[in-house]
Parts: sequence; structure tokens; C-alpha cells
Amino acid sequence: MNKFVRRSALVAALCVAPAGATLATVMPAGTASATSASGIPVNYVVNASTTLAKLHQTVVVPPGTFKGSVSIPGFILTGVLKLPPASDTIALAGVGLATATFKLAETKPVTGVVDLSNLTVTATSTFNVLITSVNPLGLPINLVGNSCGTSKPVSVTFSGKFSFGGSSSFSGSYKIPQLSNCGALTAALNLVIPGPGNQFNASFAPA
Repeated sequence: MNKFVRRSALVAALCVAPAGATLATVMPAGTASATSASGIPVNYVVNASTTLAKLHQTVVVPPGTFKGSVSIPGFILTGVLKLPPASDTIALAGVGLATATFKLAETKPVTGVVDLSNLTVTATSTFNVLITSVNPLGLPINLVGNSCGTSKPVSVTFSGKFSFGGSSSFSGSYKIPQLSNCGALTAALNLVIPGPGNQFNASFAPA
């Protein structure tokens, strides 16, 4: 079934859904794509970024993917969201400028609802923020080891208009908890990264 047929079938099915109905949304990351025999496959390219409030910096994540399916009937969306690591230059006390690499590790599925009366989505993602490396500029030395990350999971609730045939944009704010297991840089990182008011933005476009 080609992409045009899949999307046309999905839009047609949604058009006959009762006004005000909701579509439960489940997007587990790090697991195999769950596509039921009666589901319509969906495949999106995901472009995401996050603005870190304390640093006043926006970290752009390389393109990721969302692959899954929408069940008919029921309109249940399931799938896999994969985002690659992202790097940016930050200033740290005692180190100066360094390249930090961040990775999101899902702790449970993304869940949410689509309001079919206005095609808006509200969903929540829960994950750990891992800092896989901090390298002083010009030096191939990782100063944080292999276990640096948030002391507890981050929860991000995001919302926006949803389009089955075009690009969809979502945004939301979130709080980053204290970091732990970052060796000698734990204190320095906790001065510039944890806190409220961070912004998440993402667009989903048909692949």
C-alpha cells in the first residue's frame, strides 16, 4: 500500500469518526514497531530541538524517526520514536568551553490523545537525559564517564495541531532535575543545566 493510499484511507476513516472523539496515542521508544494487521502504517521524519533555559541555548537534534500504525477501528496510534544524540558547545566552571553530547533515553512510552474535533494532540514523554560526553575544546578527553545523567526521569507534555498528510508541530516546557554520576563535573553541570522553563519543539513530517 503506497503512502498516498494509506493517508487517504486514514483521513477518510477520521472523517466519519464522531465529532469530539479522541485518539489515544502511544509511541514507545527503543522497542520494535507495533503494527497490527488491521492498522494503517505511519512513517514520519522527526526534527526536534530543545532550548535550555539556564544556558539560553537551543540544542538542535539531528533528524529522527517515528514509525508505527493507527488501528481501525479505535484510532489507536502505536509506534517507535527514535532521536539520535545531539551536541553543543557549553561553558563550564573550571573547564571553559567544552563540547557536550546529550542523549534522550525513554523510560516509558509516550502517551496522549488526539481531539478529532480540531485535530490537536496533547502527549507526554518521559525520559532520562544522558550526557554521554563532555570534551574540552581541542582535547579528545571525556570528563564525565559513562553514567552521567538526570537523577530522575524528565516529563515533557507537548501539544499542537496534528496533520495526517502534512507536517505537524508540537511544543511544550519541562523541568530538568539535578544531574548525577558525572564525576568531578557534577557540580559544574548542575550550575548550568537543571531547572524549569526549558522548551521542547518538534515537527513530524511524512517520510
